[in-house]
Amino acid sequence: MKKVAVLGGGNGAHTMAADLTLKGYEAAMCEAPEFKEGISRTLERQAIDLIDAWGEKHTVKLNLVTTDFEEALKDASYIMMAVPAFGTKGFFGRIIPYLEDGQTIIKWSANFSALLFAKMLKEKGVKKDISLAEAHTLPWGCRLVEPGTVQIMVWAVTLLLATLPARDTERVMEDVEKMYPVVPGKNVLATTLNNPNPIVHPVGTVMNAGWVDTMGKDFYLYRDGNTLSISRGIKAIFEEVSKVAAAAGVPMLEYPEEDFWKKSSIMSTYFRAAFDKEGTVAKISGPESVRSRYITEDLPYGLVPMKKLGQQFNVSTPVIDAVIEFASVINQTDYMKEGMSLEEIGIAGLGRDKLEKVLKQGFS
Repeated sequence: MKKVAVLGGGNGAHTMAADLTLKGYEAAMCEAPEFKEGISRTLERQAIDLIDAWGEKHTVKLNLVTTDFEEALKDASYIMMAVPAFGTKGFFGRIIPYLEDGQTIIKWSANFSALLFAKMLKEKGVKKDISLAEAHTLPWGCRLVEPGTVQIMVWAVTLLLATLPARDTERVMEDVEKMYPVVPGKNVLATTLNNPNPIVHPVGTVMNAGWVDTMGKDFYLYRDGNTLSISRGIKAIFEEVSKVAAAAGVPMLEYPEEDFWKKSSIMSTYFRAAFDKEGTVAKISGPESVRSRYITEDLPYGLVPMKKLGQQFNVSTPVIDAVIEFASVINQTDYMKEGMSLEEIGIAGLGRDKLEKVLKQGFS
């Protein structure tokens, strides 16, 4: 039985820890100590209640729930990072001292994570035999419905997975495809640029800002906020990201044209539900405020570095630029300044050939 460490304490981490346990893996879940209160019920019970997509409830006893990274990572074959993009760098820094040869780290979902971690390992002179990977999104749409209880609404049928360096992808795929429906991505830039969250969430939130302010917890982006006007904005963002991807030599996932004009937009294309997929996605709540992760994660760690990559390849992104500017005004935050830089992930100033070399071979 393979040991797996699941890092994080939110929707994704709870679901992954319970799901992998049900699939026969020995799973440990670890949250950062300062967020201990948020997983207090899970810590106390050492168990998670998982409501699957058919509404059946499973009480899943985990091998371990802890806030001790050393304890969680010991002898783990796979380290699954299901943490928000804004927490990625902090988590990476904390686990570096406890990494062991032969471990594989996978970030769900991408957000330039593999490049970030590879650069950190290089700067710290870490020479251990570690594989770095990322998937373009989480394996499901899920929500914590109450402390210690998570619900799956939809599940993925196709997940892009890639490693850094790209030559390791096939080897990592052999294990991960037993867990989830992964297919190989060209490289970790493909997994990052294909993450649908930055394409859908920021523009949908900015264009619905007044509605979000008014409704708060009662706002549902897909059910209430995704109209023809918002769909046009989402399509425009996708087209600009696709141009950046083409300039960088990265393929994008294909979406049927009609999917852009559905309530769930392209968020449901590669997902399934037990019944009525459109209706199920529409029931996924949020964002509760304009300072939710739909902006504070998907913009500074998604659209901002995507725009900067576009600048590097002389690709114009006027709609992305507008969303960044409007979000900066709405939240009184300079997202261009505070967002992820290409220097931070080690690809600033690289032409296409040099970038492809880094993606294939890693940082030398």
